[in-house]
Formats: sequence, C-alpha cells, structure tokens
Amino acid sequence: MTLNAPVTVVVPAFNAAAFLGVTLAALQSQTATPEQIIVVDDGSTDETAAVAKQMGVRLIQQDHQGPGAARNRGIEVADTEFVAFCDADDWYVPDKLERALETLKKLGAACTATDAWVVRGDRVQGRKNEQRPVPSVLTLEFLLHYNPIICSSVVARRDAIVNAGSFDESPELIATEDYDLWLRMAVNEPIAYTAQPMTFYRVHEGSLSANARFLRGVEHIMLRTIEQHPGEAHFQNLIKRRRASVRLDLAWDLMNEGDHVQARQLIKEAQKLASTWKGFKMQLRSLLKR
Repeated sequence: MTLNAPVTVVVPAFNAAAFLGVTLAALQSQTATPEQIIVVDDGSTDETAAVAKQMGVRLIQQDHQGPGAARNRGIEVADTEFVAFCDADDWYVPDKLERALETLKKLGAACTATDAWVVRGDRVQGRKNEQRPVPSVLTLEFLLHYNPIICSSVVARRDAIVNAGSFDESPELIATEDYDLWLRMAVNEPIAYTAQPMTFYRVHEGSLSANARFLRGVEHIMLRTIEQHPGEAHFQNLIKRRRASVRLDLAWDLMNEGDHVQARQLIKEAQKLASTWKGFKMQLRSLLKR
C-alpha cells in the first residue's frame, strides 16, 4: 500500500542529465510517496531540465550558484512539514522516506540521517561508515570529531532547517555547506542516526584541488564555531583536533602525489594545533622523503 508523505524532496541538479532519471524514478516509487519533488536546475547546460520535465516533477531553474543555494531555493518553496534532500546522482531504497518519517515521529526528532551505500561507477562498494562506529544520536560534540552524514540521507522538519539558518551559500563552503548546517542544527538538538543504509551515494573521482577546497571549507566552519563557544575549553580542543585532522588527510594525499614539501607544512600546522601519534608517524615518513 502506497502512503502519501508530508515531505518535499529537494534535488539540486547541475549538468546531471545522465543520472537524474534514475534518481527521480526511485523517488516516485517510494512506499511513502512524497507530496512534492522539486528539481532545482542550478544553471545546467545539458538536458537536466528536459529530464525533469519528462519525469513530471516540479522544475525550478536558476543561474549557477552552487548546491547550497539550490537546496535553499527548494526549501523556500516547499510547503510541507518535512524536507528531504537527494543529490541528482544519488537515489533511495524503496522505503527510505517511510522509515525516516517513522523515526522522526517516534523520537519527536527534528532531523534524521542514515548510513549510505557507496557507489563507484556501477558498483556498490560497501557502506560509507562501515569502518567507523556511529552512535544513534549525533551531538555537536560528536560532529566536531567527524561528519558521518551524507546529505542525500537527511530528512528533517522544514522549520528546524529554516530556524538554523538553512545552507550557507558562500562560495568558500561549496562541498562543506551541508556539514556547516548539521553543526548549527546540532546546537539546538542532536540529529538521529540509523546505521542501516537507505541511500545510494555516488562517489566520483576526487582531486587534490577538491581536497584542498574541503580543507578551506572546514577551516572556515571551525573558526566560526570557535567564536560561538568562547571560553569553553572542551569545545576549543575538539575544534583544534578537527582542524588538525583535515590537514593530515590532505597531507597524506599530497605525499601520495609526491608533494612532500607542502605535505610537511600541513603536518607541521596539524601538530601545532593538536599533536597526535598519526601526525608524528606522517612527519617521520615525510622527512624520509627529503
């Protein structure tokens, strides 16, 4: 039996014609049919808009502004109690929305997320968080350690998103704008998490430039978070450790690419922020490559 769900699924799309049909078909075949599916075409130059029209969903077109701005446009026009997000190359298991709404109502929660199946090419390669234990309640403190949330797994009360300020549309936060929002939402209330994967999350080949952009985004978010917790030593230390960890991640990629000079600088910065055994071992490795 198909149920009607008081949820709008917002699909930001930029040159996504190759994948969008699969995404929309999965949304339209949910056991709990969303009241509305909105594709926000963020300045595409391919057939993205044509695919959305063919699938019969609501289409909004705008100049290219980034995924945060596209999601915000969908949130603005949504008139349902709940909003879900699904990137244009991701898709849901058939009962994802039904189970997410059950979780939200059962817990009285404002936001819920789940694990996701990682897809490379046409192959599922395991769960996003299978190597890390993730609690069923994601507090601000936990999220400062690590962000396990895939945006396409999130279903939330629309007013909770709006009250938290929605997505930051700043260019420097592209690729980290969702993490920024989860942190702001978690200040008000923890986010419910389910370990069972209910979203298929397509991963494309990364690049050093993308990883460097991620570091800059997290740095921007962490510096702003510091200002929100003045004099709170515990949170200050968590933020320093997070800033250090993203530097070590980029340094590792740089070493694998043979750029040991820049890697050593990032490791030095990381160790100054929060000295760790991982940083020490990476420092030794980089010195051996002189």
